[in-house]
Amino acid sequence: MRSLASEARECAPSKRELAPKAHACAPSKRELAPKAHVLVRTPSWLGDFVACEPVLRALSATWREHGAASRLTFAGPAALLEMLGKSCADVQLVPVARGADPDVRAWRGHDVALLLDGSWRSAWAAWRAHIPERVGWAGGGRTPLLTLAPRPALERGATPLGLGIHGRGARRLPRPFASACVELAALAGLEVRERAPRLAVDARALERVHERLRARGIDPTRPFVLVNAGARTGSAKAAEPALLARLARGAALPIVLACGPGEEANARATSALLGDLSAILLDDPPPSLIELTALISACAVCITADSGPRHIAQALEKRTIVVCGPTDPRHTAEHAENVTVLRAEVPCGPCHREVCPNVGENERLCMRSIVV
Repeated sequence: MRSLASEARECAPSKRELAPKAHACAPSKRELAPKAHVLVRTPSWLGDFVACEPVLRALSATWREHGAASRLTFAGPAALLEMLGKSCADVQLVPVARGADPDVRAWRGHDVALLLDGSWRSAWAAWRAHIPERVGWAGGGRTPLLTLAPRPALERGATPLGLGIHGRGARRLPRPFASACVELAALAGLEVRERAPRLAVDARALERVHERLRARGIDPTRPFVLVNAGARTGSAKAAEPALLARLARGAALPIVLACGPGEEANARATSALLGDLSAILLDDPPPSLIELTALISACAVCITADSGPRHIAQALEKRTIVVCGPTDPRHTAEHAENVTVLRAEVPCGPCHREVCPNVGENERLCMRSIVV
């Protein structure tokens, strides 16, 4: 099969439809049609996965409407794909472990690969699977493997408008990831009309969460504050226990603390600082992702660092207080009507580094400078 991209260079512009056997001349506009077998490589990080949900939902709805849902494949971490629930019924789900090479055999037979994760591995797998159309943002050494590779805007070492430090080389301009996903889908030929992420709550997971709260003395039908107090050890992006405790103390509501697997230390430190309050900690075991989604859906207010659970709360349209340390709030500024961002202007940020390079009194200055 000829590459549609090569046809675009050889033929005069006309409307094109991406299908298993496209013979039309080159288009001025693409149209991703349900006749095509499409594979979407989702992001592997929770926040980015939630941000790309409108693209997955638009594809699933259109293909299902034409009775072609079986021609769709979503590839990504199994725990994230599980969050899609019934909204992606009949879509083929292919698990890909974070940091692992995809199984190329499961990628073969597709006409279009829409790569939303930005990794070199995904482009290499799509190329090896002989997928004719391979669409993804340029960069990371994968551009030669793609047939359509638009380049994102770069700041070229200058200071981004509004806020921010000088970039280290040609860094991408800060912008919402959800918008980037919608725009990439549009370049591939898919119109995404409902751009705000949405998540459905699993009924069984919600029942388990309610039972767990009742067992700890919390009435799940009455308002409570949920504090996402988990954090990877040593992460500069983690909200410090003292800051989370000060925020939680300001609410005249019951307090529930949650964390993810491996994040218990930060959550337990926060819980210890709230010892005189009737705060409960759900860490044994930590809730799964679908249980965390159900837990967030039940709360009145969610307090969290600028991490994956923040995006779940936004998708559920929950009142959310977000602590931004080294992260740039412009990356998540879209669909933030119910969000209050707490941050401090510091000369070294936002840097987006996982480990703070500063030492002494300037270590984690961006977090320690936030005033509640």
